[in-house]
Amino acid sequence: MEEVALIDAARADPDAFATLYDRTQPGVYRFAFSLVRAHDRAEDLTAEAYRRALIHLPKYEHRGRPFEAWLCTIVRNLARDGGRRNGRETPLMDHDCPVDAFPGADLLRGERAAVVHGALARLSPVQRRVVVLRFGHQRSCRDIGEELGKTESAVKQLTYRAVNRLRQILEEDGYEHEQDE
Repeated sequence: MEEVALIDAARADPDAFATLYDRTQPGVYRFAFSLVRAHDRAEDLTAEAYRRALIHLPKYEHRGRPFEAWLCTIVRNLARDGGRRNGRETPLMDHDCPVDAFPGADLLRGERAAVVHGALARLSPVQRRVVVLRFGHQRSCRDIGEELGKTESAVKQLTYRAVNRLRQILEEDGYEHEQDE
């Protein structure tokens, strides 16, 4: 069914909105995750965006842009508002702040991410795509295979080789992963 017709049907039929959700949710979630870099926060933003979209669907006007673009705009605004709100919040008492937290943890996380991103850039394009889809977007090997035109077992093999190559690049660069205890 064409998107405009599906949107019109969704105004009256929850099943049609469910179909819209199924078609657009992966992209909306990926966009939310790209903004906040935390799975739980991205899930919250995505859920809130669909809740608001359902409420405001009767007022929605198709302007030639995909429905998903409207949802991403809602997500962006929610993330921006959340960031402003979080920036204004300050702990009222000392017990609200973790005492044993390492103050440079965010900096270390950022440095590690930069090292991994640099190593990813050195993978072949197909290996990089498989790693990003598999671990960044948490896609199944079957889904990745359908997208890349490969069998599920070929994707598993590509993933195995890509992870080993990534490990090799990181070790060559002197990166040492600390095991969680």
